[in-house]
Amino acid sequence: MKVNYGQLVSEILKNVSNQRTQDIVCSRFGLKDGQKQTLEAIGQKYGITRERVRQIEEAAFSDFRKPALSDSLKPAYHLIDNFLNQEGQLVREDRLLSFLTETPHPNPLRGALFFVLTLGKPYQRFVESDKFHPVWTNSSNALVQADNTINQLVKKIENDERLVSLNNIIDLFKQENINLSRKALISYLDATKQIDQNYSGQFGLVKWPEITPRGARDKAYIILKEQNRPLHFREIAELINQANLGSNLAQAQTVHNELIKDERFILVGRGTYALRDWGYQPGTVRQVIAQLLKEHGSLAKEDILEKVLKDRLVKESTILINLQNRQHFNKREDGKYTLVK
Repeated sequence: MKVNYGQLVSEILKNVSNQRTQDIVCSRFGLKDGQKQTLEAIGQKYGITRERVRQIEEAAFSDFRKPALSDSLKPAYHLIDNFLNQEGQLVREDRLLSFLTETPHPNPLRGALFFVLTLGKPYQRFVESDKFHPVWTNSSNALVQADNTINQLVKKIENDERLVSLNNIIDLFKQENINLSRKALISYLDATKQIDQNYSGQFGLVKWPEITPRGARDKAYIILKEQNRPLHFREIAELINQANLGSNLAQAQTVHNELIKDERFILVGRGTYALRDWGYQPGTVRQVIAQLLKEHGSLAKEDILEKVLKDRLVKESTILINLQNRQHFNKREDGKYTLVK
């Protein structure tokens, strides 16, 4: 069933005899052009205070709420309630307006629906906060339930320190015996400002670079974590662009310049980067050899080659040349190498 919100509101406004009052209501809700105006802007237009504009609007709505007028909106209320009840009784404002009017952008129809919601007694709007985008609800405790649900999920994601899929989240709530429908969960996730999805559909905390990348470094971090292997900086740039991580194309040289300055990334040789999280240590080949000898005391040439080549993409000759540095490494009679003391 479809409802023409614009027509319903037009019929109600016909009961307003004062043209200025009618214009003020239309301006406040964007009923003519979809652009809602502030109390201040309307007051300046008519040469009255913003408080006087608010009083005029309030008086008009007091008349609109009389049974004779509000009864005409019952078909709209029925449709709104059905949608809200399916979505856990709490929906992000933009999604509610878009879905019920089938218009994605500011539009008189959206203004008319906003008018209907404002007039409807069971509907309550919560303004944007640190935790939630603007939302509408038809239940007095829906926001509390959504807040508790999101807080529990944030804690779980934070403790696990990993991205999760929607199915993972649903399974989690089943294990905790939380009775929440899939649609309600999706609606809560859409409304919260603490959790979001990345380009591949995985959920995580908004503060994580995997969810909200800021610049080439964070985008490269996302790509390396997803690929789970060292990559050349040119390949990293290509994968960033393929994933559409941002509006600007990633330039290979820019990626290289940024990664070399970030401690999260380790240059393992020949323009190839790995993540420190994977156990790679920073430093030159000489420093890597020195760290190995510091840990093991002494090592044969073959062992040094094997261990260094696991951490660095360099030629064996490069490692052997470094071993010949007598200021740092000593070759014993048994052929093993130690650090110069």
